[in-house]
Amino acid sequence: MSSSNRILPGTFVVLAMLSVLPGCSTAPLTAPPATPTIAPPGLVAPAPPSRLSVPNGLLGTTTLLDSTVAALNWQLVKSVPVPAGVDTVVTGSHYALRFSKGSLDKLQIITIQEYDPGVLDVKFGPHGTRFGTPVMLSIDFAGTKSDPRTGYADASEPVLWYLNEITNHWEEVPGGTTDWVHLKYIVPLEHFSRYVLGGKAGWKHTPSTESDD
Repeated sequence: MSSSNRILPGTFVVLAMLSVLPGCSTAPLTAPPATPTIAPPGLVAPAPPSRLSVPNGLLGTTTLLDSTVAALNWQLVKSVPVPAGVDTVVTGSHYALRFSKGSLDKLQIITIQEYDPGVLDVKFGPHGTRFGTPVMLSIDFAGTKSDPRTGYADASEPVLWYLNEITNHWEEVPGGTTDWVHLKYIVPLEHFSRYVLGGKAGWKHTPSTESDD
């Protein structure tokens, strides 16, 4: 047997070893898959842009807690089963949720939570539930600084925000209207989350101060 025939098998072994070493593979390199930017779990929510509050008797307005430094003690206000395919209204505290026949695809235990009945800051559950037909939310803002009938009104227009937990930012909920006669803010909800009714500076129109029964 020639010397070339004796060396050839060893050469194959060396080449095989080189092929599995880092950087020596001939396989094509691929970039790692892109991942969306998501807020870290457990990250404290930033303080809302503003929150409307109602006076606390003769002691002045309710103190607005800063959720970036204070833990909010959420309390259950309402818990009620709502079946799919029916028109139902769930009420609790300042809030009324109107479900239409197309809102839910199965029975859900609907919950309302708040940490202070004097602050229009609320969680609806089950958290993250999405609706086939929007749920109409009505919020009673009587007695707040957006109520033109009070002596401490600051001419602010009600507006609703929700906490986007992907970006950890507050976003305005579109489509809201203000019933100045009954002092209700009405807005369609596409999903359940944490919501805050706040006030924007300046009236969009002159609100009615006449009662309408």
